[in-house]
Amino acid sequence: MKCLQCGGERFDKKKMRFAPEIKGEHVAVSVLTHVCHECSAPLMDSEQMNHLRRVAADQYRRMHKLLTSDEIIKFRQALGMSQIAFANYLKVGEASVKRWETYFVQDLVQDENIRLKCDEAYAESNALEVHWKTHPADIYSGKRRFNWELFKQAVCYLVELTRSPLFLNKALFYLDFIHYKRHGISVTGSRYVHLEYGPCPDQYQNLFDILLQEGTLTAISHHELKNSVKADLSVFDDDQKETLKYVTDLVKNDQGKKLLEQSHEELAFKKTHSMQIISYELAKQLKK
Repeated sequence: MKCLQCGGERFDKKKMRFAPEIKGEHVAVSVLTHVCHECSAPLMDSEQMNHLRRVAADQYRRMHKLLTSDEIIKFRQALGMSQIAFANYLKVGEASVKRWETYFVQDLVQDENIRLKCDEAYAESNALEVHWKTHPADIYSGKRRFNWELFKQAVCYLVELTRSPLFLNKALFYLDFIHYKRHGISVTGSRYVHLEYGPCPDQYQNLFDILLQEGTLTAISHHELKNSVKADLSVFDDDQKETLKYVTDLVKNDQGKKLLEQSHEELAFKKTHSMQIISYELAKQLKK
């Protein structure tokens, strides 16, 4: 092997910074390469060049929130599939899978397809999103379409005070119903169901599971949760922050135990049959 610039034959191995172009965008990465001992010019062998392509492709993927090659391989291996079987499962050619697992960047549609068919939490979240979109804003959602970001941040904030999902659900109920009583619209757009242990957000277990799987919540025990990410209160407007503070004051002394008892006495709960969605019209009669 000879240096292309000075003809030298002595090389050292060093990490150097490169900025190859991926889909019209230069991506900066550092990789190990041969460097001429005489003039410091880099010279890559075929293995190093392939490594550079893969590292650069994965950096581009991370920048654009796409699955990396390793993440795609892990999905395939978790399903116990060969590349051929995985390609058949995804309804793509085997060559596509081979390229994705090296340095060929998948497009957004392909990335979405992989996630939907391999990532349980992502597929569940997508199914819930479809469910929410097919239910327009009405009296059962507090005249607001369900807003995942507002729900998520409300959970992150209130869980620090309530800890237990049992108490958290009641705090969320009062947050939405009190806000509706005051302003004629809910905070999160959640629908609440009459359950044996009080009003709870519809499909709350699935919602909490998504937050657990994405790392927003952490389960301390079967009956205790904590947030792993600090709540971003900037997503709430001033009126919503005022209602959030009011509910916070209701639960901060006892984690929401009295709120749990009170929720069973609300007409919104009493006038709704078991397993039925509670109408926000009943928020006008809240005792809190």
